[in-house]
Amino acid sequence: MRRYGWRLGAIIIVGLLAMLLVYAAAVKSTVDITSTNLKVYRDGLVHVEQKLLIDEFSPQVSVTLLSDKVENLVILDDEELTVDYQLTDKNLVIYSLGAKELSVEYDVNALTSKENEVWTLILNTPYSLNVSFPINSTIIYLNNTPTAINTSGNQLSLCLSAGEWEVSYLLQLIAGGEDSLIPIIEHQTSGWVPVEWLIAISVAFVATIIVGFLAFKRKRKPNIKKALNANPQLMKEDKAVLEFLAEKDGKAFEAEIRERFPEMPRTSLWRLIKRLEKLEIVEVKKVGLENQVILKK
Repeated sequence: MRRYGWRLGAIIIVGLLAMLLVYAAAVKSTVDITSTNLKVYRDGLVHVEQKLLIDEFSPQVSVTLLSDKVENLVILDDEELTVDYQLTDKNLVIYSLGAKELSVEYDVNALTSKENEVWTLILNTPYSLNVSFPINSTIIYLNNTPTAINTSGNQLSLCLSAGEWEVSYLLQLIAGGEDSLIPIIEHQTSGWVPVEWLIAISVAFVATIIVGFLAFKRKRKPNIKKALNANPQLMKEDKAVLEFLAEKDGKAFEAEIRERFPEMPRTSLWRLIKRLEKLEIVEVKKVGLENQVILKK
């Protein structure tokens, strides 16, 4: 009887272990990465956005990041609430029980390098993705053939399959500007110009600048007092961002706000803007590939 009981116990233990292995395999297979988008900035920073579909009954899911040196990592569920996680090197474990969709965003500086005027993006990706390069970029080398190439205006995007990629590109300067003044200067210096003309042109130029400056000063700026009085719970950082928007005639790009408040982490600023948007103090519009924050009247 004892021997029979021992065998029965061993069979039960083996069965439980098998069930645990099957469950673990099921949990790993519940992640479906619907999209991965990379935006490369002119300074080499790469912003990564991923959309995930998951099993709401899974206690956690694992995702492989594109680098082990990430910054400003933000994970939101389908209700735009932050989700707990654990990060070890490239392995991201998200405690997602109850969530059906996840949004993962982070910044990476380690994916690009620059030699002389040539920038190079190096990727080892386990999944297909879309890469948007800075405006007026020119691709000069690809180690493989992308699945698709999209050009919209001056914006170049590549669809890359899973695997190792090396993409070299150049950043072109915007044409125009100073070069357009050369013919005028040459024309003016090719002959004698009366001194009276020069004086009259100088006076008219200065007067135009003064009138324009006074008109700009008289221009009515947005009033944020109503929003501040209606929302006494706003923090010091909230008020500072609203004052900056008022100085910018009621609207500014998110990149301009980050530049104005460099001491504020990207994730904190992103949550601040979302908070003001929920309070219906500002609205966020997509202008090209950038977010524009606008004060509501």
